[in-house]
Amino acid sequence: MFKSKRSGLVRRLWRSRLVTESDGRGMLEDELAITAHVFLKRLKERPLEALAKAVDARGGLPSDCVMVPDTELQVGDHGISPLRLLCRLYRWSDLPLSAQLKPLSHCQSCGAVDSNKVCCNPYHYSRLCEPESPPPPYFLSRSDEHKPLGLAEQTLILGPPFSLSSDTGTSLGSSTTAGHRSHWCSVAYWEQRTRVGRLYPAYEPSLSIFYDLPQGTGLCLGQLHANQIRSKIGFGIVLSREADGVWVYNRSQHPVFVHSPTLDPPGARGLSVKKVMPGFSLKVFDYERSSWMAEHDLKPGSCEGPWDPHSVRISFVKGWGPCYSRQFITSCPCWLEVLLNNHR
Repeated sequence: MFKSKRSGLVRRLWRSRLVTESDGRGMLEDELAITAHVFLKRLKERPLEALAKAVDARGGLPSDCVMVPDTELQVGDHGISPLRLLCRLYRWSDLPLSAQLKPLSHCQSCGAVDSNKVCCNPYHYSRLCEPESPPPPYFLSRSDEHKPLGLAEQTLILGPPFSLSSDTGTSLGSSTTAGHRSHWCSVAYWEQRTRVGRLYPAYEPSLSIFYDLPQGTGLCLGQLHANQIRSKIGFGIVLSREADGVWVYNRSQHPVFVHSPTLDPPGARGLSVKKVMPGFSLKVFDYERSSWMAEHDLKPGSCEGPWDPHSVRISFVKGWGPCYSRQFITSCPCWLEVLLNNHR
């Protein structure tokens, strides 16, 4: 049984491998496939099954960690870790050797104590959006900075949420009464200027927001009334509260666009909207910078009227700003407002 499963995985590797000879790094696809075949032969049945499950579902189903010794494999004249080998074969053929990979919050490699072993499940990791590399920030033009906000825009940036009830998705956390619990954020889902559904509170450190996700738990937008545009959200995003801030992981097939007060460069006169490509993660809210901004009583130079320093906005598929036909996020077909209950 194990041999047949292993052979099936190796056949998929030959059929779906992504690395080509034109990548300029000297790692030929045949050498990568041979190295992967040898590596997979060494895996025991349980980790091999977990890896096959993750590859088949493309990250759409929960999968176990595949823990292996943290050593290098030989590919021709080059060395490569098991993690980077599988990430290049199954997720990113253009993955540079110097690229940073961030373990997702549920992975054992996230804050792992045992440095001798590492998870090599490629769907337990994301790539990082680098500050000085694509996707770049987009700034509002000087002419847009002083445009008066409409009623919808003013409403969106008011302070704390007025309701914590939810009628969509699956509730998170235990059944403890609300008086003994604390949500770390509430999520509002919008379609252009119209909010759809009630505010959704998040109690667990990680929250999935999706349209259609096999065995998914969290905020399921597919349960709302039919909307063809919304279906492009697919596997959606994962919001996670971590020690240094709030992160968003894009596991859909389309980019998402993000803005928060802590993403604006120092002294910026306009909003900085960042593009997060599929498979990438971005720290969308920085606790330390938020505290510094509060201490110095700073707010964006382009902000007029009410302003919420703990609000993050995320648009699915469509961007907004001077580079697009949509000047405001209220023109985007599907977007989220994440209201942080407490920035610490």
